[in-house]
Amino acid sequence: MRPFYGRNKLKRQHHEPPRPPSFASATPFCCSLIPRFQSHTPRKTPTCRGGAFMAAAAGTDLERRVMAVVKASAARGDPPLLQAAEAARCAREASASASASPGGEEGGCRSGGALAEALVKNLCFVHNTGAMWKLLDQAMASRLISPLQTLALLTPRVVPNRRAQPEAYRLYLDLVGRYTVAPVYSESAETKAMLVKSINDALHLSHSYGCQRMDFGHTVVLFVLSIIKILTECILEDCGLPSIARDGYDDLYGIGSQKHMTDDKGSSLDKRDEHRERLRTKNTVMTLDVVEKITANKNAQVFLRLVYLNTPENFSTLLQSLQLMGALKSKNFVSENNLLDSLMINIKNVISTGVQSYRGRLLGVIVSRRPCSSAACSVFGVGKGSCWIPFDMFMENAMDGRHLHTISSIEALTELSKTLQVLNRATWQETFQALWVSALRLIQRDCATPEGPFPHLYSRLCMLLAIVPLSIAPILKEESDKLEGGMICARRGELVSSLHVLGQYFGLLSPPPAVVRSANSAARKALVSLSILKDQSENIQNSSKDGSSIKAVGNMLHLIVEACIARNLVDTSVYFCPSYVVPVNDTSPVEESPWSALMEGSPLMELKDALMVTPASSLAELEKLQPFAVSGSDEEKLAACKILCGASLLRGWNIQEHVIQMVLKLLSELLPLESGSDGFYIHHMPMLHALISGISSIDTVHILSMYGLVRRMLYS
Repeated sequence: MRPFYGRNKLKRQHHEPPRPPSFASATPFCCSLIPRFQSHTPRKTPTCRGGAFMAAAAGTDLERRVMAVVKASAARGDPPLLQAAEAARCAREASASASASPGGEEGGCRSGGALAEALVKNLCFVHNTGAMWKLLDQAMASRLISPLQTLALLTPRVVPNRRAQPEAYRLYLDLVGRYTVAPVYSESAETKAMLVKSINDALHLSHSYGCQRMDFGHTVVLFVLSIIKILTECILEDCGLPSIARDGYDDLYGIGSQKHMTDDKGSSLDKRDEHRERLRTKNTVMTLDVVEKITANKNAQVFLRLVYLNTPENFSTLLQSLQLMGALKSKNFVSENNLLDSLMINIKNVISTGVQSYRGRLLGVIVSRRPCSSAACSVFGVGKGSCWIPFDMFMENAMDGRHLHTISSIEALTELSKTLQVLNRATWQETFQALWVSALRLIQRDCATPEGPFPHLYSRLCMLLAIVPLSIAPILKEESDKLEGGMICARRGELVSSLHVLGQYFGLLSPPPAVVRSANSAARKALVSLSILKDQSENIQNSSKDGSSIKAVGNMLHLIVEACIARNLVDTSVYFCPSYVVPVNDTSPVEESPWSALMEGSPLMELKDALMVTPASSLAELEKLQPFAVSGSDEEKLAACKILCGASLLRGWNIQEHVIQMVLKLLSELLPLESGSDGFYIHHMPMLHALISGISSIDTVHILSMYGLVRRMLYS
C-alpha cells in the first residue's frame, strides 16, 4: 500500500475534520482517555556565547537555503525523493563552503547531520505539512540523513506537543516504528562521532544514564532504550496513570505535571474538536503498538538484554513502567489485550534464561571461544571453520543487491579482520588466509545466483581482487608506521605466507570461464619476469627467448597476487614460490595489449574499440588516457568516457578504485551546480550519456556501493 500523506498544513480545520495522515494502514482503535499534557521546552546545554551565535546563524542560513531548494523542487513537480536529494545537495554544498572557509570544520561527514537538523527545525512546526513529513521519510529511507539522529532530533520537539499536534505525533510514531530498529549501516569514524554528539545532545543520554564517555555502540543501545522508556511514559501519562521515570524525562518531555493543554502558539486546545480528540486517543494505542513492535525485534531484544545484564538499575525502571501498564487491562484500554500480552512476552524473552543459553550456542558458532592459533586447525580445521563465518556472512551480505551501502566495505572489512583476529586469538597469517578463502568461496557461490536484478560475477570478483586487498592495506600500514627504519614488517611476511598456503586449495582457485584469459595473462606476466631475472643472473646479453611467445596457465591465485602487487602489499619475490607458474609449450604469438600501443603513442581513435573491451593493467596506462578525457577534442573526450566505463571499470581490478574516481570526477565536471545555460548540457550530452550509461548496470552500481561512493555519485 502506498503511504498516505496530507497535503494541507497539519492544523485544526473548523469545517470538516480531515482524515488523519499516516504512513501506513491504520490500526483498529477503541479506547477512552484521561488526557494530561504539559508543554515544555527541553533543557539546553550552556555553550560559549560567541560560538553559539555563529552556529545558530549558520544553522538558520542553512534552514532557509534548504527550504528554498525544497520549495523550488516541489514547484517543478519533483517527487519527494528527488526533493530530498536536492536538499542533500544543498546541505553538502553549504558544508563544503564552511569547511573551505578559515576556521571551518571538515564538512564531508557533517552535511547529513546539518540537513537532518534543518529539516527537523522546519518541520517542527513552521512547515508542518504532510509533504514535508513525506520528504523526511524519503530522506531517512535513502539514508541521505541518519534515521537515528533524525528520530533523536524529533523526539524532544514532537513528544512534548503530542496533544497539541496529534497529526504530527502520529506521523512521528510511524517513523519511530519503522526506523528505531532499522539496520545500522557502517559509518566512518568522523560520522560516528558526529552522530554520537548529536544524539546525545538531543536525548541527554550521558546525563540520564551516567555515562562519562559515549561511543557509537553505547549510543545505539541507549537510544533504543530511551525511545522505549519515553513512549512508555507517554502511554502512562495519557492514560492517567502515575509516572515513575527517574531519568529526567518528566522535565525533558513535558510528562506528568501540567494538565492545562496549550498548543505551540499558546492558544488553549479546543476540547470540542472531537476529531482531534479521537486522534489523540488513537495515538495512545498506536504508541503501545510501536513499543510492542520495537521490543519484538531481535536486535532490540539483544540491546535490552545488554542493558539488563550490565546496568540492571536502568532496566528495572523500564520494567516497573511496563508492569504498571498492566493496569490498562482493568481500564478496558483495548477490547483485546493482545498488544499488552505480546509486549510482556517480549520483555520476558529478554530476561529469560532460555534465550541466554541460545545466545551462548550462537556465539559458539560465529566466534570460537577457544584459540585457533594452530595452523592445523585454522580455517578448515575440524570444528574450527566456524570461527571465521563472519567473513562469509559479511561478504554475502555485501552482495545483497537490495541495499546500497553508503560506507565503504573496505573500512568495514578492515575492522572485522582486526576484531576476528583478536577474538579468535589467531595469527595474521591465519586471518589473511581465512579472508582469502571466504572471498574465493564467494566466487564459487556465484554459479547458484538466480537470474534477475542481482549483482553477479564482477561484483564478487571486485570483493576478492579489490576490496579485500584494499582492506588489508591499512592493517599493514598500521604496523609499518610503528616500525623504525630498516625493520621488516612482520604482517607483510604473514601475508606472503598466507598466499603460499593458498596455493594448496586447488578447488577454490579454479577460475570462472569469464576470467580464464585474465588469469593466464597474470601467470604469463610472472613467467616473463622470472625469465628476465634468470637471463640477467646468467649474464645473457641477448637472450634468444622471445617474451611475446611465453605463455602460462593461470588461476585465481595469480590474479590475487597481481592485485596485491599493484597495491604494494607484496613484491615480485612471491613469483619464486615453487610451482607458482606453469609454462605452456605454445609457439603461437601472444596478442599485444592495445594499452601498450597507446603507451607507445598510437592514436586513441584507432584503438578505441579495443581499449573498451580490454582493461587497463596499471595506473600509468590510466594516466595516459586522462589528458584525452580532460583536454582532448570532443571525439577524444567521448571515446575516453566510453573506455573508462568499459572493461577497465568492471574488470580492471588492480586499478579499479582509480578508474571510479576518474569517472566520478568527469561526471561532476559535466554536471556543475551552475551551468550558466542549457547549451552547456546540450554540448556535453554525448559524454554525459556515455558516463551515465556506463555506471548504470547492476554490477557497476553495486561496485560503487562497495566502495561507499553511491552518495557521492548522487551528489554529482
